[in-house]
Amino acid sequence: MDKYVELARELKMENAMLITNEDIHFDIRANLKCKWGCGDYLSVKCHSRDTTFLERVEMIKRYKRILIVHSHDAHELSKALLELERRAFLDGYYFAFAIRSCNLCKLCSVNSGGQCPTPEKIRPCDQLFGIDVYKTVRSAGLPCEVLTNKDDTQNRYGFLLID
Repeated sequence: MDKYVELARELKMENAMLITNEDIHFDIRANLKCKWGCGDYLSVKCHSRDTTFLERVEMIKRYKRILIVHSHDAHELSKALLELERRAFLDGYYFAFAIRSCNLCKLCSVNSGGQCPTPEKIRPCDQLFGIDVYKTVRSAGLPCEVLTNKDDTQNRYGFLLID
């Protein structure tokens, strides 16, 4: 598993660390905030694909190893997670799955009412799964604060489920 931590660093991520499913903190409020606080909820970017909240929580609980990936750049984080997912799959972890809000395109055509040019690369966001990112990453010793100024450094996180 250390190879995925190293690969994340090679992909210029700030940090990467392995945790278990027991280290993920779930809170239904994260999912509810996703549904009512985000305009992407019904779009292809963040659709539940007819799964229930409990099914999504159960999915994550089936994974024994989870890689937290940290970056300050949302676009680079999305690209890195897809590469990590691909590498884990090619290594035989055929259920490898990235969770991260999509930021692959510099200008998202979905946000302006258009079609996604790469729908096969979209992965669900952590809030859709009810992951309390703040509590999860803080418990792992990683920085995550509410930003009060648009010029503050952003700490972005994604998860790679590996099994």
